[in-house]
Amino acid sequence: MSGEKVITFAEAVDILRNELNYPQERALHFVKMFDHNNDGQLSVAEFGQFKKKLEETKNMLESAFAESDRDHNGFVTLDEAVVVLRKEPSNFPADKVLLLLKRFDRDSNGKLDYKEFAGFYAEAKASNDEISSRFDQIDKDGNGVLSRDEVATVIQELMGFDASMTDYLITMFDSNKDGQLDKTEFIQMWSGMFGK
Repeated sequence: MSGEKVITFAEAVDILRNELNYPQERALHFVKMFDHNNDGQLSVAEFGQFKKKLEETKNMLESAFAESDRDHNGFVTLDEAVVVLRKEPSNFPADKVLLLLKRFDRDSNGKLDYKEFAGFYAEAKASNDEISSRFDQIDKDGNGVLSRDEVATVIQELMGFDASMTDYLITMFDSNKDGQLDKTEFIQMWSGMFGK
């Protein structure tokens, strides 16, 4: 920290990259969440909140790594990662887990050490958080499911699809066939359409 009692975004990003192996873009996104006055740097108070969240995240990662490393060999394999990320609250699609695993498996040995897992898990969690946030924005009545109309509006606005194509997509991802999409179904649809 400099004498002015602020830390730059670049310094905070370096902390995240060094301690949690966050990818540059995710690290910057994380840091910006703590710049409450939008001045492009973190004050002492903002940095304190950042450090607290960093410690919470480290603890969460250690717990997630321990839970994922079911055979306790110090690595997380694809099968182990899929088990954790496919269940609640993540509901991460299996094919996306595979893509992420390959992306963060820096030494291409088919498994993630703790440092690789940190980047992998951060990306998976951030992607899931973004999609969940999108779901909550669309769920205007807050009932935990999206009606055909709520989904159709988004699909038509973002993709420009007509009503019949929109109906087809909704039907395809409505796995329990109740005519609406719950959060898990929506995450699968969104991931399939936008790759997030």
